[in-house]
Amino acid sequence: MTKVCKWKRFKEFGVTNEIWKEIDPVLIDEYPWDENGYKPRVEVRFLYTESALHLHFTSFEKEILARYKNMNEPVYTDSCVEFFFNADPKKDNRYFNFEINAIGTLLLGFGSNRDDRIMVEDVFQDLFNIKSSVDRDKADQYSDDQWILEFSIPYSFIEKYYGKQNFEAGKKMKGNFQKCGDNTKFPHYGCWNRIDIPEADFHRPEYFGELILE
Repeated sequence: MTKVCKWKRFKEFGVTNEIWKEIDPVLIDEYPWDENGYKPRVEVRFLYTESALHLHFTSFEKEILARYKNMNEPVYTDSCVEFFFNADPKKDNRYFNFEINAIGTLLLGFGSNRDDRIMVEDVFQDLFNIKSSVDRDKADQYSDDQWILEFSIPYSFIEKYYGKQNFEAGKKMKGNFQKCGDNTKFPHYGCWNRIDIPEADFHRPEYFGELILE
């Protein structure tokens, strides 16, 4: 079954904590490859403005792993949230994989499948305005019940890869939200839209859900 999520539009400078509280989340609650019973609740909120897509993850975890601090290091082995999406699925089969660990370190790729990908190296991760509730230098002292991660994806960046797009009401994209931690105490692989294959693999665009701008 393909899930659908609808993105609300807000004013360009109106993305505040209060605004996020108004957004009903979708849940990363599918753990098709669970082997240890660790299924952290993860809430994902999203909206769009005149210039960017905006995302907000809340991961309910009492213990985290966050080692990598340099862009495009293997953050998926840490406590990590991910957003894979195709901005123009009618014309292009390529998609981005945004993978970000609990201290805000980004891994970013682009391609049509797991084997056909390029690492995006020509940008600084500051472009995406990544904000984490976890202090980069004190991750080993984390003692909360949840961590929050926010970031934005400018349309100008997306259009470098897909060409000119119309990010207005009615636009349909495809994608999935994910939670993982390959080397954490309890390895886990969760997703929003279920992936029905025998082994863990998020690079399955055939299982992307629908993302619709309202």
